[in-house]
Amino acid sequence: MRRRLVPIVILLIVAAAFAWWWNRPERVIARRVASLFEAANIPGDMSPIGRGTRGEALVPFLTKKISFKGPNAASLGDEDEPKTREEVSSLYSWVATACRSATVQDLKVEDVTVSGDEATVNATIDALIEMPNQERPVDGIQHLEMTWAKEEGKWKMSGAKWRETPRN
Repeated sequence: MRRRLVPIVILLIVAAAFAWWWNRPERVIARRVASLFEAANIPGDMSPIGRGTRGEALVPFLTKKISFKGPNAASLGDEDEPKTREEVSSLYSWVATACRSATVQDLKVEDVTVSGDEATVNATIDALIEMPNQERPVDGIQHLEMTWAKEEGKWKMSGAKWRETPRN
C-alpha cells in the first residue's frame, strides 16, 4: 500500500511546488508583461474596425494614470504629466489606424523586482512600426524600465521609460 502512495505524494509535492512558483508575483508580472505586448501587436492584415478598437486591448494592463519617458515622449505631450488610460487607449487606437503594422517580438524580461504592491520590470523587445509611406518611426531594440502597481487586485503598468538601440 505504501508503494502506491509514494508516487502520489511525489506528484502532489511537484504540483504544489509548481503552483507556488507559477503564482509568485514575479512570474505573474512577467506573464502580464508578455500579454501586454501581445495585445500591442497590429498585424498588417487587421481590419479597420479591429484597428480602431485596438487601444481597448491595452486597457486591462494599464493603471488609471500612467507616465511615459522615452526618446519620442514629447509627442505624447508633457512628459511629466501622467496620462489617463483612456488617453493612452485612444492614442494607441489612432496609431493602429495610421500605421501599416506594429510588431513586438523577442520579449526578454530580464528582471522583476517586487516591493509590496509595486514592481519594477526591466525588459527588452524588438519593435517595429511601419507606416504606409514605408517610414519606420520605431525600428529597433527597445530597452524598457516599467513600473507596475497592483490596482483592483491585478498587476497593471503605471509607467514606462525606454530607449532604442539598433538591431545587431
